[in-house]
Amino acid sequence: MSTVRNPNSAQRLKRLKMRQRKKMRVGEFRELGFHLLANIKEGVETDPMLDEWLNRIDAAGVSFGGHFDGRNSLEGVVFPVGETEVTETLRQELVSWLEARAEVAKVEASELIDLWHAA
Repeated sequence: MSTVRNPNSAQRLKRLKMRQRKKMRVGEFRELGFHLLANIKEGVETDPMLDEWLNRIDAAGVSFGGHFDGRNSLEGVVFPVGETEVTETLRQELVSWLEARAEVAKVEASELIDLWHAA
């Protein structure tokens, strides 16, 4: 049994029909997103900021799956919903939004990753 190292290699994609690429989420059907970690300052009221973050995510047409530890760490993945794609521009906008918040001490965001085939 062989393992496919790059599911989006040009040679592999050339062999697959469109319905196969869609089912496997490769080629033009791959879904990109990014991992996010935001540290919240100590002693800050977090509920309003978290509500605004989720509203910002909804306004962008994407989704955020993750958790808040109840103290100072918001961690999760931003991923596409429906027809909206997560692009580098959108990634930068969302990261910048968090960095501009007075409640946020530090933000770490990964580069865009293939959500279905990340190693």
